[in-house]
Amino acid sequence: MGQRVVPLQSPPPRTGLQRQVRTVFLVLAALVSTVLGVAGWIGSERAIHPPARHYAWRLADYPDLRPQTIGFDSRTHVAIAGSFFPGSRRTTIVLSHGYGDNQEQMLPYAEFLHQAGFTVFTYDMRNRGRSGGGAVTLGALEAIDLISTVDYLMTRGDIDKDRLGALGVSLGAATTLLAAASDTRIKAVVDDSGFSDAPGVIATSFEHFIGLPAFPFAPLTVAISEFRAGVNLRQVRPIDVVGRIGPRPLFIIHCMPDRVVPVEHSKRMFEAAKEPKLAWWIPTGGHIQGHVVAPHEYERRVIEFLDKSLR
Repeated sequence: MGQRVVPLQSPPPRTGLQRQVRTVFLVLAALVSTVLGVAGWIGSERAIHPPARHYAWRLADYPDLRPQTIGFDSRTHVAIAGSFFPGSRRTTIVLSHGYGDNQEQMLPYAEFLHQAGFTVFTYDMRNRGRSGGGAVTLGALEAIDLISTVDYLMTRGDIDKDRLGALGVSLGAATTLLAAASDTRIKAVVDDSGFSDAPGVIATSFEHFIGLPAFPFAPLTVAISEFRAGVNLRQVRPIDVVGRIGPRPLFIIHCMPDRVVPVEHSKRMFEAAKEPKLAWWIPTGGHIQGHVVAPHEYERRVIEFLDKSLR
């Protein structure tokens, strides 16, 4: 007997309601993707092109500071603009400014260090002030630029090459940690309010500045920022390398109420660092406000640390 052939059955026709549900789902998916993409792009724009900052002071307010205007090319082939302030001694401190700032931010720090006799060097990070570069990279390329700054200083005959220290604030602090971890020519480090990892601080910034939850917007922002800047921000993790600074001395400063870079970043960093290390947790003040809320103690502690470390 022949086999019975069972005809294939066509799927039931899609009802009008099913078509409507599918259309609504696709529209909602497209809308969500658009919202995520726009939020991620806006976040990345803020991350790599922060607005310029202005300060209540200028160089003319510090008549003791008489800079030599300096320019040199970084190892990244970006032009770096800096200022060299000769001091009464050849011990030199490199100052690195914060995120979105420029070297003018560091004039109050240059002033008290210069009055203590130190030679001081300030500079504009990439994409800031008079320096070149198409984007801020949250330390990925800034650390190489800082090492290039050390390269330049090593060419000068009017500094002591064995007595070079570095102080950074916020992004400048994270950059200083990254640079010092791989460049032993930096003999002492002051980290004021640096972050332990770039993705973590981006997540905090998203919630604090934009008012959106860190997930899923922060990871998307990181991914878009990486694509636009051509770097891997997920590898910008000072906490992973801070242990390499020892046995060179490290001084960590952080205001405990800081909401921009929470103090937990510095506490994790302190735990990961090797001796000799010192920390000062300031009970008041916001982000990088230590020199504002406790200026005399700040200056005394920093000068004592650098004097002892670079003796």
